[in-house]
Amino acid sequence: MYACGFSVCSMDIRPHKLVRLIASLVAVSAMAEEAEPCRVRVIEGRAAVFASTNAVREALAWLPSGTEFVVRGELTDGAWVCVEPPDHVSVWIYRELVRDGVVLADKSRLRSGAGLTFRPVGSLNKGDRVEVRGSYGDWLRIKPPPEVCFWMLRDQVEPLAAMQPEGADTNLTAEVGVVSVTNAPVFAASNVVVRAEPVAVLTRPVPAELRGYVLDNTQEQGVPVMLSGILDWGTVGAVAAPFCLVARQADGDTAPVCHLMAPALTYSPHVGSTVSVEGTRWRVKGSDLPVVIPSIRFTVIDVKPD
Repeated sequence: MYACGFSVCSMDIRPHKLVRLIASLVAVSAMAEEAEPCRVRVIEGRAAVFASTNAVREALAWLPSGTEFVVRGELTDGAWVCVEPPDHVSVWIYRELVRDGVVLADKSRLRSGAGLTFRPVGSLNKGDRVEVRGSYGDWLRIKPPPEVCFWMLRDQVEPLAAMQPEGADTNLTAEVGVVSVTNAPVFAASNVVVRAEPVAVLTRPVPAELRGYVLDNTQEQGVPVMLSGILDWGTVGAVAAPFCLVARQADGDTAPVCHLMAPALTYSPHVGSTVSVEGTRWRVKGSDLPVVIPSIRFTVIDVKPD
């Protein structure tokens, strides 16, 4: 017989100790299963959320850097990552297919926008319940059902650690440009209403949409505003913005009031309509117009004439 440092025969495992050992192993396994899901964060710029990974796809939303998501399943090194949608991401269903929050027909299609031109992203069956968040014309905006998958490009997100290491620097804004605002002025034009609540001191990180632009340090930045005006396509100038808000003049002509850095999928169907936009106002060097970065709130006041 060879001598060894560990012998099973020499172990004193009594029944009650064995039961406690098994219970401990079961508890550890349960804790592993209940561990928090993996989370990812948008790295830089803006990232799109899609309802499919097909070659033809539409973005449901564009979200700024720093936005966090919960991963569905495992995070791999593949081209795509499946995520839980943020609270403000919605899908659309034809109004006549829903009554009192209940779907009336099988295979009722869900779409990425309010119209038949938007691609289907899923379907619901008769009797399924929906959470209605709003409406536009003949369409209802609803909370996405659990079976609808949402996708992001893997190279646009990074995983977040489950816990911060002891002594780690948790100041996430250390390397982000920050500007200070001492008050929030109010300005108005014909057909444009701007309301801003004064604040004592306001410190905001520069939004991702303005990276690459030089801000005017002589102007107050990041002022919260709410504007109402006519939505139009962006103007040519120092800022390449997809949209602008314009005001109707006394002679019937329109004049631009501000650049609007807004997602095309959400705003382009409403060009020509009178809208209300809530966001923050910024000043860029070389631009005569302020730049407004909309927040989630966006309301169509008067639909454009056909």
